[in-house]
Amino acid sequence: MAVNKYGVGEALESDPTIADNPYVPPDPPQTPEITAVTKDSIVVCWGAPAHNGGSEITNYGIERRDRLSLRWVKCNKKKVTDLHFKVTGLVPGHEYEFRVFAENAAGISAPSGSSPFTKASDALFKPGPPGNPRILDTTSSSITLAWNRPLYDGGSEVTGYIVETCLPGTEEEEWKIVTPKEGLKGTSFTITNLKENQEYKINVSAMNSEGVGEAAAVPGTPKAEERLIAPEIDLDADLRKIVNIRACNTLRLFVPIRGRPTPEVKWARENDEPLDRATIENTSSFTSLVIGNVNRFDSGKYNLTVENSSGSKTVSVTVRVLDTPGAPQNLKISQVTKESVTLIWEPPINDGGTKIKNYVVEKREATRKAYATVNALCHKTTWTIDQLQEGCNYYFRVLAENEYGIGLPIETGESVKVSEKPLPPRKVILQDVTKTSVTLSWEKPEHDGGSRVVAYVVEIQPKGSDKWSQSVIVKVPEAVISGLNTGEEYMFRVSARNEKGTSDPRQIGVPVIVKDLVIAPSAKLLFSTYTVLAEKDLTIDIPYIARPKAAVSWVKDGAPLKRTSRVNFSSTDTLLSLVIKEATRDDAKLADGGLYTLLLKNPGGEKGVQVNICVLDKPGAPEGPVTITGVTCDQCCLSWKAPKQDGGSKITHYIVERRETSRLIWTLVEPKVPIEYLKVTKLLEGNEYIFRVMPVNKFGVGEALQSDPVVIKDPFTLPDAPKAVEVSNVKKDSMVLTWEAPTSDGGTPITGYVIEKHDKEGVRWTRCNRQTVTDLTFKVTGLLEGHLYEFRVAAENGVGVGEPSSATVYYKALDPVFKPGPPNNPKVTDTTKSSVSLAWGKPMHDGGCEIQGYIVEFSPADEWAMCTPPSGVKLTRFIVENLKEKQEYKFRVCAINKVGVGEPADLPDPILPEDKAEEPDLDIDPEFRKLAIIKAGRPLRVFIPIRGRPVPQIKWEKDECPLKETVQVEVTSSHTSLVIDKVSRVDSGKYTVFAENSAGVKSATISVKVLDTPSAPVNLKVVEITKENVTLSWEPPALDGGAKIKNYIVEKRETTRKTFSAVVTNCHKLSWKIEPLQEGCSYYFRVLAENEHGIGLPADITESIKVSEVPQCPGKLSIVDVTKKSVSLAWEKPVHDGGSRIIQYLVEVQVKGQDKWSVCANVKTLEAVVSNLNPGEEYIFRVIAINEKGKSDPRALAVPVQTKDLVIEPDVRPAFSNYSVLVGKDLQVEIPVSGRPKPKVAWTKDGAALKFTTRVNINNTPTSTILSIKEAAREDGGMYGINVSNSAGQKDATIEIITLDKVYAENIVGIGRCSKLSEGYVARDPCDPPGTPEAVHVSKSSITIQWTKPEYDGGSSITGYNVEKRDLPEGRWTKASFTNIIETQFTITGLTEGAKYDFRVIAKNAVGTISKPSYNSGPIAAL
Repeated sequence: MAVNKYGVGEALESDPTIADNPYVPPDPPQTPEITAVTKDSIVVCWGAPAHNGGSEITNYGIERRDRLSLRWVKCNKKKVTDLHFKVTGLVPGHEYEFRVFAENAAGISAPSGSSPFTKASDALFKPGPPGNPRILDTTSSSITLAWNRPLYDGGSEVTGYIVETCLPGTEEEEWKIVTPKEGLKGTSFTITNLKENQEYKINVSAMNSEGVGEAAAVPGTPKAEERLIAPEIDLDADLRKIVNIRACNTLRLFVPIRGRPTPEVKWARENDEPLDRATIENTSSFTSLVIGNVNRFDSGKYNLTVENSSGSKTVSVTVRVLDTPGAPQNLKISQVTKESVTLIWEPPINDGGTKIKNYVVEKREATRKAYATVNALCHKTTWTIDQLQEGCNYYFRVLAENEYGIGLPIETGESVKVSEKPLPPRKVILQDVTKTSVTLSWEKPEHDGGSRVVAYVVEIQPKGSDKWSQSVIVKVPEAVISGLNTGEEYMFRVSARNEKGTSDPRQIGVPVIVKDLVIAPSAKLLFSTYTVLAEKDLTIDIPYIARPKAAVSWVKDGAPLKRTSRVNFSSTDTLLSLVIKEATRDDAKLADGGLYTLLLKNPGGEKGVQVNICVLDKPGAPEGPVTITGVTCDQCCLSWKAPKQDGGSKITHYIVERRETSRLIWTLVEPKVPIEYLKVTKLLEGNEYIFRVMPVNKFGVGEALQSDPVVIKDPFTLPDAPKAVEVSNVKKDSMVLTWEAPTSDGGTPITGYVIEKHDKEGVRWTRCNRQTVTDLTFKVTGLLEGHLYEFRVAAENGVGVGEPSSATVYYKALDPVFKPGPPNNPKVTDTTKSSVSLAWGKPMHDGGCEIQGYIVEFSPADEWAMCTPPSGVKLTRFIVENLKEKQEYKFRVCAINKVGVGEPADLPDPILPEDKAEEPDLDIDPEFRKLAIIKAGRPLRVFIPIRGRPVPQIKWEKDECPLKETVQVEVTSSHTSLVIDKVSRVDSGKYTVFAENSAGVKSATISVKVLDTPSAPVNLKVVEITKENVTLSWEPPALDGGAKIKNYIVEKRETTRKTFSAVVTNCHKLSWKIEPLQEGCSYYFRVLAENEHGIGLPADITESIKVSEVPQCPGKLSIVDVTKKSVSLAWEKPVHDGGSRIIQYLVEVQVKGQDKWSVCANVKTLEAVVSNLNPGEEYIFRVIAINEKGKSDPRALAVPVQTKDLVIEPDVRPAFSNYSVLVGKDLQVEIPVSGRPKPKVAWTKDGAALKFTTRVNINNTPTSTILSIKEAAREDGGMYGINVSNSAGQKDATIEIITLDKVYAENIVGIGRCSKLSEGYVARDPCDPPGTPEAVHVSKSSITIQWTKPEYDGGSSITGYNVEKRDLPEGRWTKASFTNIIETQFTITGLTEGAKYDFRVIAKNAVGTISKPSYNSGPIAAL
């Protein structure tokens, strides 16, 4: 039944249909058969059901039953679609039967028939032949042989072995068992009681529970004879290298030896060093050398020599004992100074088996027993030991250190004294000269070299001579050189001497003439000024020189100094003294301080020296007078001058005291006044004070300086009252005061005014200003409306606040009131034939009080009449009615307040009452004049007042189309409205309202933007389909939801699923390539736009898209055969089928020289025979692959083909040069063979024709030859040759068969148990890594890289590459490619936008060798 908005229509009925399943369960499978049995598994095979029930068989169920049980047990947990199944987990020895069920879409079939009971056990056979029987040794009466266990034990444990012998050359071989009947357990045996030099044939057989197996013959015919074997030494690989051993361990050298007769053994050391500590043991098969507790001296070469009658052999074993090093060599003292000693040495002969890391240098004072480390990390063979105690004796030693510790020391034999020869004496001074002698003195050397100076050597050189001669040796730094010639000129020099030697000489500055001297007086003062504490003694000593002796006199303050009991002076030949006792500075006591002058006089000249003496005492009184300034009612300022006598020390501060004249006691004012000024406060007004000042230096408090009396009183008075206080600008809450300054300011400037008010209803005066007022005006605020106030003002200076002014009269706090001004802008708003509508605005000035109403007056002529009631109207509009038509009127409006009627406002022109036709007008709210933005789901309400006469008709449109039914529109004579209850994106647009009447038309447009999610994108198309991706394109949505489209979301859904999954959620383009997709699958796709309000509606692809494309062209096209009438072609499948199965191949032919291609074959296989061709004609062929998407590009033969019978030289090309097989396993090697006519194939092994047996067989096909080896044995290994030949020629090839067997160890006793089997290995070179990958294309979600092939392919062609990627900065390497990459370029998809990645490539070749990874690509960002 169909339904529309008016109801439900008539019904249409179908024919009756029975609901039934079209399929039935399948027939039971055929009875299962047992094909392979082991002790714990059985392989079951069966045939498919005769009828599958119309539906494909989806699973087979296999069940088993133990003969001892009644229950059938299911064998397979997973689905089985093959017609065979291996049942595992069986109990060995139990018997089982099996049955099978088939399952299709309709259900499970009945069970098949049961198989016969089968026992789970391995089959048993006789064992195979023992492996590798061989001769170990022979003597004149015995042969020792050994063999390996059989490769196949027949399924039962080998219980023993039988050895048989036979004499060769006899017609009937008679084999004799030489082992016990029950057999041997071991795999070696010595046959005894044999004839000397007799040859024997020997067989070995294995036994198990089934009997004796096939015999293995010992190669050749061994002879019972004595063997002579030259000595051999089996030196272990570890002994061939250097043997490293830690000190204190035990050295064991075990060396197997061989030889017949038993060789003599001799051990020796290099350089014939003794082997006293070694324990040597020799036997016929080995020799050993053991040294316990080895040390560094056991390092070296150990030579082993073995010798017998057949020869001798010598080998060497190098032993390195890892120990601390030996002592360094040749320690010497290279240099000694006053504070350092330099040592040199050579490395130790024995380094302890490892490199010397450093040396340890130590010292020891001769008075001590313990060494102290100087340097523990010396890397040279020399070191200077500094900071030694000068003059001390030291011992030194050096030790070498390696990684095993510190070695033996080497010491200095004798102690070393840290000293050197002294420095030269310092300045040489000429002390005196006479006519026969010279007196010299000198200063000691700056340094005595660390050893005491024992003597000074004075040398003399007469003028004109180059020779210095020793004059005198003294022990003190002065000497008198006598016996000189008068008037002669000499040079002198002095050297110091200690136990280390004699210093360099120090020479006098100028030559000395031997004569009596006249020296002018000269005095050397230590100080120019001397100080002495008062009452203390002072002695001044002044050294002087004069020859002959000078006369001495003293002068003080310009007068000769007289000796007194307190002051005295004296002199000697070299010293002058001045002594003052009980020094004083008091003038009354002849002060001792002052300037003293010393006068010296002799025939050589005069000399005056001034000495200043300062007597240190308490300071004198400050210099007066004390000046007093700045006297006020409680303070004053004092000043004075520093004292003339400071007592020889700086004045540190002053002490100031005061007292009232009426008292005798002094009071401290300030204990520490640093300067000559002080402000004294806290004085009592009207009191009279005296002040005194005392200086202080470091010797005490000085005399006081006293001031004159001073009376403390203020010099200023309070200011007068301000004048002429006036009040102005009176308002309801404020008034303005003005006044004039006082007549007198009291002697100090006015600092401010104090304003006070008094409410008539109150009692107190209240201050009006909180802050200082300096102007002569002030606005008083905060008054109460209607209250009466009087005001007064007082002036303030530094003394205080003066008397206030006289109060003003009372003023009432009220605003002034007037009649109102004229109303503003009176105008006519409407007219009819009997009325006029007026409107106006409020007056600009209301007169200071509220407007109570308005009066409207009109005048038809010159008289004015009131239209309104006498009290006026409250509103600012009025309609004047009952007017005469076609009569002009004047109008005016007045405002009324409580004062009265104000000034009128006239309309400018007379008004004529008449009906007006008014054009429609729409009063759009300012909110809708701009873009109206509203969120989805909210209501939209547009209200528009309308005007017009007559009443206009209203019409609404949206985007020039009628409104939808969901939009509600209301129209009245005064307004129209539009209402949408819940807006959505489709309600966005331009809404236009039209108002129309006889006077005209008016329209208005309201733009509405609904903020919603966008609508669906439009024109969604599939642009491209490939085997692994689909490319979509679309256009932006028609409605963007009122906001910019941020991005698009692309989703996919497989047809087998119900939900979509996101491919990309941040697409900023109008197209997208969706990859990787599952090739051959069908998908639905959809695209959604997203803005800031969310994700919008989807645009869907209505039909499913199969991810496939036309196939690639077929692979290599080759000619299989050519005859004179036909051509056989073969080709390879396309590398890719485009994601859809290849339906068929189209073979086309073109006759050479023509342009037309014609179809000659249509096949579903990879080969075709084109027949009915003309003999001798040339043809070109091509092949096209076809799938459901279309035809591929053609693959054509490279050259034309001529139809004729071919003759082709034979060719044989093995895929590999060698093949490996485990012993006991099967091997099949197929080698391609070609040639026309069909070549003949011949096989050889190790140069001889290959013998065919039941195990080794050859099978030839038209295109290959196949070598089959069943249960390979060791003897099957070797070089196999293949020869192919026909009438056109022949070709040879060789391959190597490698048999992999177990490994056995053998000693003189026999052969041990075998090892585990190794894996198969092929000797091959590794291939080089590929070149560094580089980015060739980058997008937001994929990166395409390319690289170069490896420089060396390892001898086999490169078959593919693997690409790995790593997330930066700390990701792990993961696979980026999951299929083999043939080309040197690859695109990595599914990357995150903005993320950085690193890539590398690994190559592999045809033999399976995998290269090392290439260098990393470096960071690449997906952008």
